[in-house]
Amino acid sequence: RATTRRRTTTRKTQQQRQETMQNLTEDLDVVGWGEPSHLTRYHSPYYNESHVKWRLHLRKWMEERLQPNIAKWETDKVIPHSVFKEAYEIGFLPAIVGAPWPEHLVGDCPVVGAKQFDAFHELIAWEEICRLGSGGLAWGICEGIQIGVPPLLNFGTPEMRDIATQCLKGEKVICLCISEPYAGSDVANIRCKAEKKKDPHTGEDVYVVNGEKKWITNGTYADYFIVAARTGPKGNKGISLLLVDRSMAGIETKRMDCMGMFASGTAYITLEDVHVPCSRVIGEVNKGFYYIMYNFNH
Repeated sequence: RATTRRRTTTRKTQQQRQETMQNLTEDLDVVGWGEPSHLTRYHSPYYNESHVKWRLHLRKWMEERLQPNIAKWETDKVIPHSVFKEAYEIGFLPAIVGAPWPEHLVGDCPVVGAKQFDAFHELIAWEEICRLGSGGLAWGICEGIQIGVPPLLNFGTPEMRDIATQCLKGEKVICLCISEPYAGSDVANIRCKAEKKKDPHTGEDVYVVNGEKKWITNGTYADYFIVAARTGPKGNKGISLLLVDRSMAGIETKRMDCMGMFASGTAYITLEDVHVPCSRVIGEVNKGFYYIMYNFNH
């Protein structure tokens, strides 16, 4: 009898949940099979009411604020900085960096709540911006922060996490500089070098960075650059990650007009005798390859 009561209670709970989901999604299925199946046809154990509300929250903002401006931003080849701040306020920027929600840096998650935020909420954020059909928009808003902020959060100093917070809040833009003209996917054999020397003006130890980076999303208008550079021997045991900012002398960024991605701010970056303080090394020296792989796995 106890087992029967539990089964009955479970069925009622599932039925109530399905009815709630149906009420939330009854106006969504305008085009047949145009929505994820868990919204309109099938029950999924991974999605609940919070996921549906989160999707509708993001969709409303994107359809009202982003979609009408896509053509203009692609023509102008830039996304206004104010959009990044809006993306933070709506909860989008922290979401695409992934779970857990960084409540200690940006406060609570709108609609969902920081404690409930999970990988499926992150996935929904990506689905909704990609639903607008513009690669330039998606890459322009998302890509730099999505791959640039996690190394600071996972391996950076408290000061670096302060910079990560600026990016999460849409106050600054960051990019990840790995690919080179001659080493796109061959991360272990990048040629960009960072040599440790004495700064002639301050007498402090610095890394002097020289090299080129190519296809760097958001590099055109980035404030910060996470640069993979060779600080040790050949191969994957001689690479470090350095946090560089645009105010440092010797950085030049040139926009690359990538077809279908004009608003992405993709750049060709030249670094010539850029002096980077040793305190700007992310994590440990010569461990950069492992940080990169950890980052790419997400």
